Amino acid sequence: MNADLLDMFNATLGGPLIRQLGSYLGESEDTTRAAVRSTGPVLVAGLMQRLAEPGGASEIFRTATSDAVDPFLAGKLAGMFSNRGALGSLLSGGESLSGLVFGPRTVAVSNAIADTSGMRPGSALTLLSLGAPLLFGMLKKLVANNDLDASALASLIARQKGSLERSGLDDRIAGALGVGSLRAWLGSLPGPAAAVTPVQKVRDKPWLPWAIAAGIAVFGVLFFVNRTAEHQEAPDGAVQIAEMPDAAGPLRVATADSAQVYFDSGDANIDTEDRQRIADMASAARDSERPVAITGYTDHSGDQDQNAELAKNRAQAVRQALVSEGVREDRIVMDPPRSVTGSGTDDEARRVDIDMR
Repeated sequence: MNADLLDMFNATLGGPLIRQLGSYLGESEDTTRAAVRSTGPVLVAGLMQRLAEPGGASEIFRTATSDAVDPFLAGKLAGMFSNRGALGSLLSGGESLSGLVFGPRTVAVSNAIADTSGMRPGSALTLLSLGAPLLFGMLKKLVANNDLDASALASLIARQKGSLERSGLDDRIAGALGVGSLRAWLGSLPGPAAAVTPVQKVRDKPWLPWAIAAGIAVFGVLFFVNRTAEHQEAPDGAVQIAEMPDAAGPLRVATADSAQVYFDSGDANIDTEDRQRIADMASAARDSERPVAITGYTDHSGDQDQNAELAKNRAQAVRQALVSEGVREDRIVMDPPRSVTGSGTDDEARRVDIDMR
């Protein structure tokens, strides 16, 4: 199975939780957000390091499936900030989990997060103690929902290489892990289909959009609203999405109130450059009360039903990234997916537009 652990982690700790977490730690919202951006990647990198050690895969599986790990923590976390006893217990267990992941490097890793984000070292250490049980809870839920054994879980973690590379994890943090350059270390790791580049995988695996859709489905079944409808929350919290119209208007040039996020063919992953573009848009949106509209596009090649699904997945990935950057969910309007007509090229069509209205 495919699941992007970093997307799941960032979506959980984004938005209102950033403010709660910053208040709890006594740190600014921007500092906390910068630190959270590094916490998920460094935890995943630490897990990948543990996999390379003898017995590492078995130990990760045993820990993730133990009674000490709560698979529903993501849904409970917001309420725990008002219950200091429950939060204290969580952080105490999180210290042990951080020790399992990083061993004697735990303090060095937290200091590196502090150095790169501007957060106090003690706050960064607390953040790791919060992030570790959250990540292990996600692993436990994936194990239960997909009937994974230790080998399958190890394979899922190993497949996070591409996502981790795109995270832009600072080399100072990678150095604290003892790996030097993140890119060089990831390139040296064995993994599924290691000789195939991400673009080759997209082209050789026509079913990838469906695998991406399965990963995103962890958060709920998502549908687009009508093109002009306001964002509404369904009873289960899923975004409602309308069907794909026949044609789209002309391509537009980005302005201060708009941005475009581009994707590789068949891909719904957001690279580091586009994540920064989304962060810039989110910063502008947080200072405004205007709705933020998201529209996914596809080209006319291939199966149109799959194209529509891929456009939805791309738009949802951008939505989750905006929420993780502090944009309130109730201000995001999901427009229906659209196909490019006229003189637009296929490369231009593989995009998501973000507009403040």
